[in-house]
Amino acid sequence: MAEGAQINFVRAIGEALGGAHSPERTAAAVIETLVRHLPLDRVVVWGSRCADGRFAFLAATRDLADVVPVTRLVQDVASRGEAVQLCGNAAVPDALPLGLARCGAVLLHPLRARGGVLGVVGVGIREAGGISPEIVAAIDLVAPQIAMALENAFLRGGADLAPRPHRVDAPGAAATLVGVSPAFRKVVTAIERLGDVDVTVLLLGASGTGKERVARALHDGGRRRGGPFVAVNCAALPESLLEAELFGIERGIATGVDRRPGLVERAHGGTLFLDEIGDMSPGVQAKVLRVLQEREIVRVGGSRPIGVDVRLIAATNCDLEAAVRAGTFREDLYFRICVAPLRLPRLADRIDDIPVLAEHLLARFGGKHGRSDLRLAPDALAWLATRPWPGNVRELENVVERAVVMATGPLISIEDLDPDREAPRGAAVDFRGTLESAVGGAERALIERALVATRNNRTQAARLLGIGRRTLLYKLKRYGIGDAPVRA
Repeated sequence: MAEGAQINFVRAIGEALGGAHSPERTAAAVIETLVRHLPLDRVVVWGSRCADGRFAFLAATRDLADVVPVTRLVQDVASRGEAVQLCGNAAVPDALPLGLARCGAVLLHPLRARGGVLGVVGVGIREAGGISPEIVAAIDLVAPQIAMALENAFLRGGADLAPRPHRVDAPGAAATLVGVSPAFRKVVTAIERLGDVDVTVLLLGASGTGKERVARALHDGGRRRGGPFVAVNCAALPESLLEAELFGIERGIATGVDRRPGLVERAHGGTLFLDEIGDMSPGVQAKVLRVLQEREIVRVGGSRPIGVDVRLIAATNCDLEAAVRAGTFREDLYFRICVAPLRLPRLADRIDDIPVLAEHLLARFGGKHGRSDLRLAPDALAWLATRPWPGNVRELENVVERAVVMATGPLISIEDLDPDREAPRGAAVDFRGTLESAVGGAERALIERALVATRNNRTQAARLLGIGRRTLLYKLKRYGIGDAPVRA
């Protein structure tokens, strides 16, 4: 599926889910959209309303029975969190759901949310030979969005959605990250390669690029996914408190102080994520180095070494090599944590991801705040793509959530996204022209903005504007926007 088709597909899923409130209606909306956009013959959705992991039928295409029971294969897909693809006429027909067993090829895909699986979508085609990679990739792309919509629907109905014990593997963990750009795909590939390899990873990149989310994906996709994930922001605590929090304290170090294990001990058997490790003091750096070299810690006020088994993932937005040269960061620790460096791109370098991310965030925050009916206006989507985003994905999250809360109508406008933006003054409006010319001027400005956002890529600009490329070319000619690059 081409990038433009992916964006339209994600947008269509978001629009379909916006008007659905019950789990059954959510599932029906998903099925209708999947059948409309993908070459599928039959689709079934099952979901779990409670934390005990029991699944039940939600909806199916009309040609199937009113209720398609959960089989052991569906339950196994939910329990393992792994997609299964097989021929409908072979292998274990008794384990395939009713109706899908008569298909030539079947895909059962888990729907993950909150660290567990909330649903399973089953799709089938009549022809034998397997589900195409394009269909698998398309369902991978929207599965997190569907899972969040199901989660919101279950919560509105009072369901008990305590986190499940089953954690996702590498492909699933990477799928919880949203994007279609080459820069994003490069990160996903690295996550899948590093997820199940127990090496120290150093995440590099500006603030707000999603380093903790990537660290969680690495943990959830690795062999330690059944263990704890412990995150620590090294810049948020002073040296003495950070040392006590990381390594624990022994009884008697001060009056009234009891023995307390540190976060490194609590991460035993799992992953320890040290965010902003570049802000760590030299004294604490030495103790972290001991964890990596000797696999042991000594609590503050103690003398007895305690063995620990953790995978370390570190992150920083500063230049550690410069810090090593300046003498503020230990060289031996730097080489210990820089076994597998992974640089995360700025949002400005992922411009193709902005529409997909915006729709994804709108679905999430719309459900969170009871505003699932909201949509992003085309000019608002184009405006988002023009922003420099110095705060990266975190800034985009804040902007979209604020707009969801403050929007007064069904369409989120540029003014909702940027309430401090100055509106054109009345004196500057020229009333001498006709309404048609006024509309034409606004349309021309919007087209130019879209061209700036896409770096004069006309195909991408047409996607942002929600029109066909031929229509855009006609309007470019109509408004005299030539081949010279449009600049901000």
